[in-house]
Amino acid sequence: MVEILVTGEAVERAAAERATVTLQSRWQADAPEAAMTLVAKAHSRVSAEARAFAESGAVDTWHADRVWVSHHREWVGEGQPQRLVFTASASVTATFVDVEALGTWIGELGAEQVHEVGGIAWSLAEGTERELASRARSRAIADAVARAADYAEAAGLGAPVVRSIREPGVEPPRPLLAKRQRGVESMVLGAADAGGAVELAAGDIEVQALVEVGFSAEAASRGD
Repeated sequence: MVEILVTGEAVERAAAERATVTLQSRWQADAPEAAMTLVAKAHSRVSAEARAFAESGAVDTWHADRVWVSHHREWVGEGQPQRLVFTASASVTATFVDVEALGTWIGELGAEQVHEVGGIAWSLAEGTERELASRARSRAIADAVARAADYAEAAGLGAPVVRSIREPGVEPPRPLLAKRQRGVESMVLGAADAGGAVELAAGDIEVQALVEVGFSAEAASRGD
């Protein structure tokens, strides 16, 4: 009996269905009250809009941080006393299922100096991800069976029989074109600075399956 150990792999792809973005409200001032007041007002508006998007179904989940204040000393010039600067900041993170609504929101808020739009993380709905993972696993097993059969035939062995199945670490779903994705995020930030709705294109997400399968095969019987 001969042991055959092979790795089967498969990838399924689907268009991204969800977009998670973090929008930070941030301001600096010479006094903590001035920075806090402006950011609290801006943050309240962003939170209210995120809540409204959730109620309309455009946003799946969202959460808001509390406003906080920090300070640092800023160099002014040679021989000049350092300036004490206070920074107030708060952020809202929302996962959109309506990409068009997200583009409009980014265009409106990103044009205001108090707001900073972060990059977008694209993902699949849980049901879609589970379905793709299931299909990928089935194809990975079929790939392993085909590989083992090729090796057995090449070595003059009989049909291989499955003895063990092991799933090593599998990478989480990821955008198909990472370089293109970074370009899209840069476009989002630039368009937000200019104002107006931002047109977003997510691309596809990959779901990968990887499996190690152990087989055994007997030497093929020879005729007289």
